[in-house]
Amino acid sequence: MTRQRIIVMGAGVSGLTTAVTMSLAGCDVAIHAAEGPAQTTSALAAAIWHPFYQAPDLVYLERARVTYATMLRLSADAASGVRMRTLTEYFQRDAGVPWWAECATGLERLAQGDIPPRFACAYRMNVPVADAASYLRYLMNMFLELGGRYVQRRVGDPASLLDNADRVVNCCGYGSRQFGDDDLSLSRAIVLRAKRDDAVRGCFIDDSDPQAPTYVVERDNDIVLGGTADPDLTSTVIGERQIEDIVRRCNGLCEGVAALQVIEARIGFRPMRRAARVARDERHPRVLHNYGHGGGGFTLSWGCANDVLRLAGVAGVAGRAGVTGAHP
Repeated sequence: MTRQRIIVMGAGVSGLTTAVTMSLAGCDVAIHAAEGPAQTTSALAAAIWHPFYQAPDLVYLERARVTYATMLRLSADAASGVRMRTLTEYFQRDAGVPWWAECATGLERLAQGDIPPRFACAYRMNVPVADAASYLRYLMNMFLELGGRYVQRRVGDPASLLDNADRVVNCCGYGSRQFGDDDLSLSRAIVLRAKRDDAVRGCFIDDSDPQAPTYVVERDNDIVLGGTADPDLTSTVIGERQIEDIVRRCNGLCEGVAALQVIEARIGFRPMRRAARVARDERHPRVLHNYGHGGGGFTLSWGCANDVLRLAGVAGVAGRAGVTGAHP
């Protein structure tokens, strides 16, 4: 049986996950990307599994569920950079158990006396957290070990690659705007990296303000503090007041933050869309799209990759490739 020839455009978390999934499914896969994984927006992410400011959605839920299960498996391999961490999420309004919490393990509601009085409730659960650089490197190594090829090049139009492939999968994030998607926009994120300290253990989130999501994410080599979601801002200047505001908000979730030493302030640009585009191209059916996840790239990656498999006509192995086979 002839193997499908696939070209995946983009080497962020969506592109790498799609390439690995299709390779595990028996396809002949090459990645074409203008930038390596370390230069992508994904490399700057806190890389915590969490549906930030996402309305209840059954498609989103299934993609998040598949990703959670796969990253849980990967956490057993120290080389993956994925660890299971305790997440405490605070809510301004008590709407009951978070709609997506059924994906997570270890769910418990905190006693009212254990949370700051400005919050209505809080839940604790276990979620996957990746050291983004280690995880992206791990995915690339897995892809290459599976026989994949990496080509560093900028592509002007996905359809131009169809002469050399049965399918082309566009995972270019905001770069897809140049291919005609006017629904894409940018959201600027300011993220701080602090030295690890015993004062902070676990992860803490309050995403009640869509433009100022507050999160503290413990990782193996640092602690990530965030953040902002500034629509359509492209400035790369980070003001001291912005840093102070992030630290203040994070300290309101975990008092140990005040003791942390901030070592770096970073800016990334999330590709925002009303909904992620995981679909066939309207003009070129052999071109598939997988982008526009906003802040949910790491949360949706394996689930969206499975959906791409189905679009490519490899549905029979989608579950195996995305969940039970996602390790070297």
